[in-house]
Amino acid sequence: MAVTGKKVGRLDIRLVRGDSQRVGGRWRKRNLATGEITTVDLSAWKGTLELRSPDGCEQWYTQACGTMTMDGYAICDVPATAFTAADWDVRRTGQWKVTVRHPLTGERQTIGWGYWTLSD
Repeated sequence: MAVTGKKVGRLDIRLVRGDSQRVGGRWRKRNLATGEITTVDLSAWKGTLELRSPDGCEQWYTQACGTMTMDGYAICDVPATAFTAADWDVRRTGQWKVTVRHPLTGERQTIGWGYWTLSD
């Protein structure tokens, strides 16, 4: 039975300085023979949100995903205090990505990515 993952599409997000936010993604698979789409149980996986510089070379922020669900969601809660340091006065845009990793097999998947903008 052939099963494939769907291409992860880009999603641009706006983060608001001083607000708590949730960033994440959902992993689903499509059976090529039947066309059936099923979710991947992520409850045993670990997820991470990364905020990077506009060119992707520097990692500016990382946060573990606190919610990993049986229906394929990995959700990271960004606290309201995350962008209060002076560094964030000049860090206004960049790239973001949510990845998940299975602790036993080491398999790693990107389930959400795009560009972010930070506003006051």
